[in-house]
Formats: sequence, C-alpha cells, structure tokens
Amino acid sequence: MNTLEKERIVTKNVLNLLKENFDVAQTDAEILDFEPQKQSDSNYTGYYESILDIFFIEDEHLDSISGTVKDTIKKVTELWSLSKYSSATWEWQIQ
Repeated sequence: MNTLEKERIVTKNVLNLLKENFDVAQTDAEILDFEPQKQSDSNYTGYYESILDIFFIEDEHLDSISGTVKDTIKKVTELWSLSKYSSATWEWQIQ
C-alpha cells in the first residue's frame, strides 16, 4: 500500500477520534489546521495517547506526534509503517 493510501486511512481515523471523543465540531479542513495541545480548556493528552493506541505505536513516540492535526497525521503515517503490527493492521483497514 502506498503512502497516500496510508495517510488517507490515518486521516479518517484521527478525524473520527476528534469528532466522536473530544466533541470537536469544526469542519475537516479546520480540524486539520487545529493544534490540540494549544487548547487550554481541554485535556488533549488523551487525544495523543488514543492515537498511539489505535495505531499500535509505542509510548516512546508520544512527544514526536505533537503539532497540528496535519503534522500528527504525517508523523503517525511514518511511525505506523514502522510498527511491528503494521502489515496486519493495514490489511484489516482495507477490508
């Protein structure tokens, strides 16, 4: 699977995570430019931890997935590809 397809899957999952679990009501385009850690009224550490859990990324990478949602998606796509679970996970996402 190519990088663009992987990024599409990560984007879809991250957008759903924010909308369903963190009550983010912005459009998808607004969410992509959103910087969760700068929001003082919410605890977005849970957002980053949830991403690690969904994509089977080790906790040691928590600091490297900060920034805007767009930045997070790109980094998660890289890290998820390196995960020991990544090949099975990609196949599950396609089905």
